[in-house]
Amino acid sequence: MKKTILLLPALLLVLCNQLYSQVHSDSAFNSQLRKFNGGWIAGDATFSIALPDHRTLWLFGDSFIGTVNPDSSIVGGSHFIRNCAVIQDGDSMRSLHGGTFANPTDFLTSPQPDSVWYWPEHGLVENDTLKIFFSEFIITTGTPGFNFKYTAAYLANFTYPGIEYISKTKLPYYEHNKVCYGNSIMTENGYNYIYGRKETDTVYHIPYPHVARVPVGNLLAPWEFFNGSSWSDDPTVSFKIGNVAVSQQYGFFKQDGKYVLISQDIWLSPKIFSFTCVTPSGPLNNKTLLYSTPILYPTTFTYNAFPHTQFTENNELLISYNTNGDFWSIFNNVEIYRPMFIRVPLHMIDTSFATGLNEQPEIRKGPLKIFQNTPNPVEDFTQVKLQLEKMQYVSLELKDMSGRNIQSFVNEVLEPGIHTIALDLQNLKSGLLLLRIGQPIPETY
Repeated sequence: MKKTILLLPALLLVLCNQLYSQVHSDSAFNSQLRKFNGGWIAGDATFSIALPDHRTLWLFGDSFIGTVNPDSSIVGGSHFIRNCAVIQDGDSMRSLHGGTFANPTDFLTSPQPDSVWYWPEHGLVENDTLKIFFSEFIITTGTPGFNFKYTAAYLANFTYPGIEYISKTKLPYYEHNKVCYGNSIMTENGYNYIYGRKETDTVYHIPYPHVARVPVGNLLAPWEFFNGSSWSDDPTVSFKIGNVAVSQQYGFFKQDGKYVLISQDIWLSPKIFSFTCVTPSGPLNNKTLLYSTPILYPTTFTYNAFPHTQFTENNELLISYNTNGDFWSIFNNVEIYRPMFIRVPLHMIDTSFATGLNEQPEIRKGPLKIFQNTPNPVEDFTQVKLQLEKMQYVSLELKDMSGRNIQSFVNEVLEPGIHTIALDLQNLKSGLLLLRIGQPIPETY
């Protein structure tokens, strides 16, 4: 079993087996999309696009438009549409869809909404135009709720900053390589990298991540496709960027010189994973379990985790995932069908990422200030920051719960200032340990 180490604020060092113990719910975002009543009230997908004017455009797939009773049931007369947007400006939230509140239509409409519809993917603002990828689906036979089929990707243009529909263009690549593009878009080194997914078989339908790129400025210019080692203008040679199964929705972004993929495990698994790589085209490595989502109601499930990097704070990444369940139960409880938000410390994704050492809480004040270790939890290595007002003797020891000394890290006189102490814990076994920091002052000092 994989070893991890957690140093608690009480200076307890805990060896545990759940890396996701530090992830916590973001109550502000969980309530943000419930602050207004009269518009979008429930839905899935939960993509976000950080707009240049610091607003955020939230994109949802199947959605309910209406109002909600105090007991979370939907008020009669609400409507169900296939896609919707919500524009966030500070604490203000406003729904964007076609038609009227009393008779809403999709944000991106379809000429045959009962049989053909569009679900949103990711997007960006370029040349004063908001560009959003949409996946086209059609109704099929099969289990209700899952009786649909992907047919094409579209790029839809909207005015910016007004966000009014202009046009949409069908992308020509799916018919050549069966990659569903639009999961995530990242701008890097003069290119827009467009990430997608491709199923490898017709039995298990396991999707793997693929990537294409196009020079910044025109997403409709001819794309290049990663073929496993280089880039080609032939879409048929597209090759997966890692032997990593991804969900229908996943996110890809750059952090501290590396690239990160966030995805929820298939199929409808509660586990959210991260992967890292050193180029925009992989290969993906460092699979890390970040969180296992709770199941709030007996018939619900969770899916489609997505990172929202514009809201990173205190070196914690904001991630959403969706909860869903029996369709008819949603009318009695909209909380069944909504996004949930969590905060994930970046160092859990990769120990080289910013740890927020200067922002860690003080554990002890006075002439010797001690700050919470980072990363926390950790597998093999961590560090503790000390701040001394004057020259003094410091000891840093690891003990078991009976007080027996396990390992000494510092036993010396330290100069005034800030000291970062690296702790090598590779050889420790699982268990509960105490990290003691003392200040024996020899008479010569």
